[in-house]
Amino acid sequence: MTERIPLDELTSDALDALYAELAAAHREADEAITAAAHLTRLIGKRSEKAEKSAEKQRFRADIAERELRTLRAGLRANGADPTQIQNLWAQIHLRNRQWREEKQRADQTQAAIERVRAYLERRAHNVAVAPIDVLAVLDETKE
Repeated sequence: MTERIPLDELTSDALDALYAELAAAHREADEAITAAAHLTRLIGKRSEKAEKSAEKQRFRADIAERELRTLRAGLRANGADPTQIQNLWAQIHLRNRQWREEKQRADQTQAAIERVRAYLERRAHNVAVAPIDVLAVLDETKE
């Protein structure tokens, strides 16, 4: 802030400078108000979008819940126990995962066997093959 100038010492140039400062302050205030209004509109739009998305998710969850109730009621009506079926499904899912893991291990083992065979074929003219070399081949990993 500028130092106060006594009125009787105020020159025309000093008065013009004060008016220029005042006009700049008004422009800055207008820009700040415009920016705040723009920000408020953006936040409002994003909030609206988030609310619409949440409403859509709630709607989908309600549909899924109704379908699940209908499915459970249909199972009960046909003499089935929904909880038992759910448990069976979980067991099947677990067994499938275990099967995939075992298959992956079997594939890795088969790849290791093939690497050893290839190594031994390359060394067929050598009568002596060191066990440590075979172990090194087994430990190799293929990408």
